[in-house]
Amino acid sequence: MRELIHSISAFFLSLFFTPLSATEPNEIATIVDAVGSQAVTSESVVGVSIGISRGGKLLYANGYGLANVELDVKASTDSVYRIGSITKQFTAAAILLLVEDEKIELDDPLKKFFPDYPKHGQDVTVAELLSHTSGIKDFTRLPTYRTEQPNEVTPSQVIDRFQNLPLDFEPGEKFQYCNSGYFLLGAIVEQVAEQSFEQFLQDRLFKTAKLKHTYSDKYTAVIPNRTTGYSRWNGNLRNAPYLNMKQTTGAGDLVSTVTDLLLWNDALMNNQILRPETTIRMTTKGKLNNGKPTNYALGLFVRSLDGNKVIRHGGGINGYRAELAYFPDSKLTIAVLANSDNAQATRLSDRIAKQLLAQNKMPDKIPDKTPDEKSE
Repeated sequence: MRELIHSISAFFLSLFFTPLSATEPNEIATIVDAVGSQAVTSESVVGVSIGISRGGKLLYANGYGLANVELDVKASTDSVYRIGSITKQFTAAAILLLVEDEKIELDDPLKKFFPDYPKHGQDVTVAELLSHTSGIKDFTRLPTYRTEQPNEVTPSQVIDRFQNLPLDFEPGEKFQYCNSGYFLLGAIVEQVAEQSFEQFLQDRLFKTAKLKHTYSDKYTAVIPNRTTGYSRWNGNLRNAPYLNMKQTTGAGDLVSTVTDLLLWNDALMNNQILRPETTIRMTTKGKLNNGKPTNYALGLFVRSLDGNKVIRHGGGINGYRAELAYFPDSKLTIAVLANSDNAQATRLSDRIAKQLLAQNKMPDKIPDKTPDEKSE
């Protein structure tokens, strides 16, 4: 099987682009396998799947460890994981599609969609929700969140948790990661599109990007190859605490595979989802009221790794960690999905990227001059 994968990788490499410097297909597999295997054997990660592509063509993908411990099911490239906050770039793309449809403007205030939203937050704009500069309190940081996670909820019940709380700062004054903002954005999509968030994504995003294994997560749904999420407490492995995924709509409710995420990134970055000017807007760093740039665009972080520009987002949700990173100068994309919440998906991605990119002299390297914000 390994030889077959290597031969497929070699075929794609020879047909479509120049390899990363002297890196051959077997070398790429060796690098990825070493990182994935070490995560399982030395870092107590239960299972992890890793996918690498360049220029939209698959270089290598593999799974390590277990997708389900109790049934002894091995992780693979078909394993379906919760992707946590990687969901936010799908939400941002959905909002931007509605902007292109002239149904929403980025400067629209909350009161346009929620007329009864309290006065202190009713002028927060869609752009400020997208860029985490709204000042709205993040409901996942409230003391009651852990006890409320299993509850069946409606969107209004989730919004009621935070809408009456004072803003942490005036809109546009600071960057502060906020799941509440993206929950509101999911509700705005449903209101404006007049269909469920799940169906809008299926019709306008998943079909366009040809995603076959990406879904809105539901406990009752039968999802082929769905992994089980795990936590470690005092060194002991446990099933992750139950979370009703209705509490994460727009902010972290999707599941996917590494190969689907590679397809998604390629479609997004090659303007198959949005118009070119909209994609540029989505991937351009935001600015605060004082003109200072943040490291966040719209649903995506824009950073650098060893001087190489990287557009990325991580994900962390009960029992899962995830990372999707795109290096535009080399058109290299790395997807990492793990089913244990002690996994360091971003570090695994960076280990691979550093080894691959070190063999190239990358053009247009940029320094990372702004503070590193939380990525999940």
